[in-house]
Amino acid sequence: MEIGRLGAWLVALRAMSISVTGQLAGGQDPVWAASCVKDLGTGYEQDTVETAIRLIDSLPETDQARTTRRVLAVTQGMAPSFSLRGGTREILRGILARGLGVR
Repeated sequence: MEIGRLGAWLVALRAMSISVTGQLAGGQDPVWAASCVKDLGTGYEQDTVETAIRLIDSLPETDQARTTRRVLAVTQGMAPSFSLRGGTREILRGILARGLGVR
């Protein structure tokens, strides 16, 4: 179920990205739409780490599982930096709020 949820989220993000590309190709200014995709994509990146940790924790204790847990622990520590590429989430959410007329 978890993998299906992530897969559905990824399909939606891809469709949204293609829409932004279409807007650019059509000469439109998709700043608001691109900000939505970026913010949701960042959330997806961070959630995949958390989901992987939940899934690996349900497996029996093996050398491979221990190694995977160590790798995921390092990745989990790095996850907050995912939001720093291309602007912080607060900046993106400010753009989104302006686009919605609430700021």
